[in-house]
Amino acid sequence: MKKFFRLIADFWWHFSLAERHQIVGAACFLIVLFYGLLLWYPSHKKLGELTYREQKQAVRNRTSAKSAPNMKNFNIDGLDVLVTQRELATVQKSLAALETDRARLDVRFTPLDDLETLQALKSELTRLAESGDMEMTALEHIYARPDDRDLPPTPELLKKASEGNPYKRPLLRLKARASYRGLMAFLDGLSALPRIAAPVWSDISVKVGNLRRNSESALLGMAEAPKQWLEVEIHLAI
Repeated sequence: MKKFFRLIADFWWHFSLAERHQIVGAACFLIVLFYGLLLWYPSHKKLGELTYREQKQAVRNRTSAKSAPNMKNFNIDGLDVLVTQRELATVQKSLAALETDRARLDVRFTPLDDLETLQALKSELTRLAESGDMEMTALEHIYARPDDRDLPPTPELLKKASEGNPYKRPLLRLKARASYRGLMAFLDGLSALPRIAAPVWSDISVKVGNLRRNSESALLGMAEAPKQWLEVEIHLAI
């Protein structure tokens, strides 16, 4: 081993001072280059991965920017977002008012299980018709089955009748003979009743009476003017 180091020393000192400096410089350069390569390869690989991720994220951002609306310039039928928000607030306010009105009206409908209140409503309808120039000839319930027409109302019959019509409320069929003024007075008076009775269907026809002669007209040879009236059928949701 000593001979080996002595040979290396002799070989080293064989070179001149300038040559030894060049050899040391070259050796240092090779060592730095070697360690630089060791550090560069993993760093370059990591940098490539980061660059790829950054490019991928940039593509996603561009895609999102194209698909997402620009809220600053967003508009619906030419209205900007602030105007649209005000319109939405107005619609929501109107809906809230309608809900309040609906709740208020629901309280005025006759409960299906309150037969006493139902009978009172029917009495009010009869009184209202007879207070004007209107003669009521029938006031009956419209049940789900026509065969049940003559049965007295029960909560079960009223519930089935409600489920079987588009108004989801029991219906009353009112038949009457009336003058035009009497019919208008009846319809106007419905809004003043303590419970709701809303007309949802009607059939009105004009009738003309036969010519009749009374004793005085017969003596004078004159005929009475024909009598006209309205034949009315109205369905009321209660």
